[in-house]
This record gives sequence, C-alpha cells and structure tokens, in this order.
Amino acid sequence: MLFWGSTYIFMPILPPYVQMIGGSLQAVGLVMGAYGLAQLLFRIPLGVWVDYLGRRKPFLFLGFVLDGVAALGLIFSNSTATLFLSLFATGMAASMWVAFTVLFASYFPLGQVGLAMGLIIFSTRFSQALTNYAGGVIAENWGWKGPFYAGAALSLLGLLLTIGIPERRPEKGPPLSFKNFLLVGRNPKLLAVSALGLLLQFTICSTTTGFTPIYAQRIGASKEELGILLSAFMISTMLASLLSGNYARRLHSERSAIFIGFFLVGGALLPIPLASRLGTLYALHVVNGIGAGLVFPLLLGLAIQTVPGEQQGTAMGFFQSIYAIGMGLGPFISGIVGAHLGLPSVFILSGILSLAAAFFSWKKI
Repeated sequence: MLFWGSTYIFMPILPPYVQMIGGSLQAVGLVMGAYGLAQLLFRIPLGVWVDYLGRRKPFLFLGFVLDGVAALGLIFSNSTATLFLSLFATGMAASMWVAFTVLFASYFPLGQVGLAMGLIIFSTRFSQALTNYAGGVIAENWGWKGPFYAGAALSLLGLLLTIGIPERRPEKGPPLSFKNFLLVGRNPKLLAVSALGLLLQFTICSTTTGFTPIYAQRIGASKEELGILLSAFMISTMLASLLSGNYARRLHSERSAIFIGFFLVGGALLPIPLASRLGTLYALHVVNGIGAGLVFPLLLGLAIQTVPGEQQGTAMGFFQSIYAIGMGLGPFISGIVGAHLGLPSVFILSGILSLAAAFFSWKKI
C-alpha cells in the first residue's frame, strides 16, 4: 500500500499542475510519458538482474528511496524539464514492482498465482483509491505542493517497514546473457499477454491518470473532486481485482474474463466526450475500473505461469517493460492527438484501442 501510495497521492493533481507550469497538452503528455519511459528502460534489465542475484528485497528498498527522491524533485520543479526528470525517477521506482510481484508470488503455491496477483492488486488499488482522495483534499487545503510532501513522508515510512520483510530466496538464476533473455521473451503466450498489457496501460495512462482530470476540470471539477474521480476508478478496480481470479474460474476461461474486461474499458471511454456532469464521469470511471480490474491481475498471473521459477523475474520484467511502452506512448501520442484534434479525440482513440484489445485477447489467449 505504501509503495504505490507514495506516488498516487499526487497523481490526481499532477496533470493540471504540469499544464500550469508547462502551458500545453503536449507538455502534459511529455512529462506524464516520462513515468512509462523509465519503466520501459529499466524493467527488463531489472527482471534479469533479480533472477541472477536471487534477491528481491533490496529492490523494494531502492524503490522507496527513488519515490522519496522523486517527491522532493516535484516540490522544487519549476520547468517542464525538471518535472520530466522527477517523473522519470518515479518511473524508476515503479520498475521495482518487478521484484515486488515476484516476491509476493513466492509466498503462494504455483496454482494460486492468479489469486496472489488478485490480492496484491487489491491492496494496490485500495492504497491508490485512498491516497488519490487524500491527495485531492491535501491539495485543496494546502496547495498544489502539499501532496508531494505527503508522498515523501509515505516513502520514508515504507522504507522503514521494508526492513522487516521476509524473503524466500530461490535458486540463483542462469548467467546474465542476451540469449537467456531471448529464450524467455520469445514465448508466444508471454508476447500476447505483454501486448495486451501495453494496450491496457496505453488507455489508462492516456485517460484515467492523464487527460481525464483535465477534462474534469473543464466541466467544473475542483481539486478535491479530481481526487474523488480517480478514487472512483481505483475503488472499482480494487474490488474487481479481488474477484478477478474467481470470476475467471467460474467462466472456466481467463480469455473470457479478459475479453469482457477490455470491452467494459472501451465502452466506458468512448462516451466520455459526451459527459457534461461530474456524476456521469464518475459512473464511467467506475465501469472503466471494473474492466481494468478484471484484466490486469489475470495478465500478471499469466506472465509468470508460463516459465520456471528461476525465470519468473525475467518474464515479469519483460511483461512489465512491454506494458510500460503503453505507459510512455499513451500520454505522449494522446497529447499530440489532443493538441491537433481536440481533447475528445483522446478518449475516442483509447476506446477504440480497448475494443481492439478485447478481440485480440479472444484470438490469442
């Protein structure tokens, strides 16, 4: 909860804050894209390094250090360049999620990996929902930089608690080599799952944590209401994540659950340009969150179920690095599209891609 809370406490106000300093939708897309760019660059080598060392806990420790550095950087940022560097540091911290998920999965039998991922995503979304709302309230009462100070404090607390985390160390992995990475990365099912993760993160980072807050401001949302908006998404994602594994078993098909999830995401994004009331936007965010919550835990579980235990860090690093392409490209491309075609085009683009992902999942999973 602290790992993601230290970042998401300032996410609701970050896009408008960046626009206030940078002055354009393209600046927002560039800065928000730094978060995904860092993960694209670091998650694959990090996963390989985790497997090689057979250690996960030190990477959690490093993640909290980087989160604290990023929060402090945002406090003192006064240009698009410094905001970009701060968000890049946040993305580096988020890359440590590779080690976090593999460590958490190690506490469960292999047959319960889907359940484990549902539990950790539930905790993640609970934290994100709580801190999103808190961040909006803090910004409303203490100004734009208040959530950045809160993020730094949460990072410090997480750093202290990491000391007591137990670790079950697996066998040391094979020697570091590009060949070993390719053996894992060319797995067809892993490639399909990674592509779906990319499309999911493209839509989330383009809309939910990207340009939806700006649209909400245009129809009258306050800073506190921006926090409520993102919390509505996180709460629904949290609950759907907890039920995702059981729902897939009832359908007797992870493919069916993923298809339904992507269909709900697309169906929620396409009508956003028609929403003129915050209540409507809240409702669409809930549907969007349910869809994302169904999809993401299943993709996480599938990413590591196809490889042996000593290669799970590499597989998770590959999966998370590929979906980080969507986190980086989503805001960047959407910023360009929005600047030239208008803000509504951002939601239309992501909605169409989500529906395409639904049909792709039906064919490939």
